[in-house]
Amino acid sequence: MLEQGEVFAGFTVERLLGQGGMGSVYLARHPRTGKRTALKLLNRDLFTDQQVRARFEREADLVAQLDHPGIIAVYDRGSEDGQLWISMQYVDGVDAASVNALTLPPERAVQIIEGVADALDYAHARGVLHRDVKPANILLARASKGKGERVFLSDFGIARLREDTTHLTQTGMFTATLAYASPEQMTGAPLGNRSDQYSLACTLYWLLTGVGPFDADNPADIIHGHLNMAPVPVTHRRPGLNPAMDLVVAAGMAKLPDHRYRSCAEFAAAARKALTAVGPPPLPAPPVYPQQAPGAPPHPGYGPVP
Repeated sequence: MLEQGEVFAGFTVERLLGQGGMGSVYLARHPRTGKRTALKLLNRDLFTDQQVRARFEREADLVAQLDHPGIIAVYDRGSEDGQLWISMQYVDGVDAASVNALTLPPERAVQIIEGVADALDYAHARGVLHRDVKPANILLARASKGKGERVFLSDFGIARLREDTTHLTQTGMFTATLAYASPEQMTGAPLGNRSDQYSLACTLYWLLTGVGPFDADNPADIIHGHLNMAPVPVTHRRPGLNPAMDLVVAAGMAKLPDHRYRSCAEFAAAARKALTAVGPPPLPAPPVYPQQAPGAPPHPGYGPVP
């Protein structure tokens, strides 16, 4: 734990901002510009594996190239005293996990999802997956005079480091992250853009109800839910919501990626319409699969949910 006034990698620490499964984040001052920055120190066990360190450098450099108003900017990265660190844009605000979901207006919940969806689609277009979309990784900036609340997405690439250092079902994979992980992440299947969309849909579920779609104390029960069960409809947990929202959330959380929306923005737009929709909301187009050769095994989209 770093103390106020302590210097790490040249940065002067002001205070601890938060702690999580991957490390700690401090508010610090840049050594030359004096500008405030969020300094994230990753857990020391990530430093010992050379492959993880190389992956960290590649991921941090890739994320540093993302230039979007809804993505926390990465300024620099390095290692010091046996720890990997990242210097990031500091946002004066709170993370979405700290809001009271049961009093959060549904319109604001959808507005948050819209901001995150735009950031995700931007990253996806540049070949970058987030892998850990959840309320704790969404920052809500305090509204300044004449401006509304801003939504930021943080911690791109961090989840891949976790995947490199701990198996999904081990205790190192925290329940808070399992609550939002896609079926593809559970099974080790290839990940695409719609994996982040699944996590975004789980995040909307939490913002509307205050619980995860498969809330349980036992991680195995959470995994079983993601792989095999339909979530309790959001209208059962939050009376007064338009029933159309149940259909949109269910589509965003479809077990098979091909059955979800084509993009995160399309999912967010459907959620927006579901707030006031009369009748069915916009749903994903049916997937189109290539013609199967005689005797070939069926496309995975044809089969039952594993």
